[in-house]
Amino acid sequence: MSVILAAHGAGDGSEANRRVLELADALRARRPGVRFGCAFWKGTPSFEDAARSSRGQRPVVVPIMASAGYYARRRLPEEWAKGDPSRSFVITSPIGTLPAFPRVLATKVGEAVTAMNQRGLSPVVLLVGHGTTRVRSSGEAARWVRDEMALTFPRTEILTAFLDESPFLSDVAGSLGDRPVVAVPLLLGGGPHVLVDLEKALTEHRTCTEPSPVPGRLEILPQNLKILPPILEWPELASLTLEAIDLATRIPASLGPSRGFWRGRAGRARLRAAMSVPVPLRAGLPSVP
Repeated sequence: MSVILAAHGAGDGSEANRRVLELADALRARRPGVRFGCAFWKGTPSFEDAARSSRGQRPVVVPIMASAGYYARRRLPEEWAKGDPSRSFVITSPIGTLPAFPRVLATKVGEAVTAMNQRGLSPVVLLVGHGTTRVRSSGEAARWVRDEMALTFPRTEILTAFLDESPFLSDVAGSLGDRPVVAVPLLLGGGPHVLVDLEKALTEHRTCTEPSPVPGRLEILPQNLKILPPILEWPELASLTLEAIDLATRIPASLGPSRGFWRGRAGRARLRAAMSVPVPLRAGLPSVP
C-alpha cells in the first residue's frame, strides 16, 4: 500500500513541513509494510507532482488538515486529479473530522480545565479554527467538535472563533473580558497563526472598563490563559492518521459475497469504486469527495 500525507505546509524547510515529514517517519516505523510519502500545497513535492509520481499505485491520500475546508475539499482533489487523471486514488477524511479526534481533544481540554479549576478558576474553552468563506464546510468541523466537547463538559462554556470567517477571533476574544481562557487551536501549527495570531488576539484584543496600566487594555495574567499545542504537535497524530487510513480502506462485507467478487479486472474496478466512497463519519458532517 502507498500512503501520501497531504498537508498545506508553509514552504520547504518550515516547521510545519518538517513536522509532516517527521510524522511520515513515525508511521513507517509503525507500518513497515506501507510506503509513506508527503505532499504539500506550499512545499515540495506539490500535490500534482506527488500524484504523478504515484500514478498506478492506487495511493491512499490522507489530508493532514483540521477540516473538510477549501484545501481538503477542492484544491487537493483537483490538483491530485491533474497528476493522476485516472483517478485511481483514495482521499480519506481529514484528520480533524475523524471520530476519534474530539475524544483525543477532550483529554487535553480536560487536563487544562482541571488545572485551572484547582486554582479556583472557571475558564471558558475557546476553539479556534481557520475557517473560510470559500467553502461553508470549513467551519462545520469546529462546530461539530464544539458540540462533542459540550457533551463531555456540560458545565463549561465552549465557544468557537475563526481567523477567516465569522465569528472572528478578534471579536470573540474582545468579548471575553478578564475571564480565564483555555484556547484550543484547531490548526495544524508550524506557522504564524498559532505562534502570533492566536496569542495576539487573546492578549491584545481583550479590553476592560476598570482602571488598568494601559487605558482600555486588559492585563492578562499568564495563569488566566492556557493555549494548547496545535495538532502537528500532538503525540496522538500518528494514531489518528492510521485511523483515517483504516477507515478509508475498510471494505464492508455487504459490498460483495466473497473474495472472488474483487478478483479480475471487473473486481478491481469494483474495489476502486468501493474505496473511493467517502467514509460517513457522522450525520451532517461533510466528507471529502
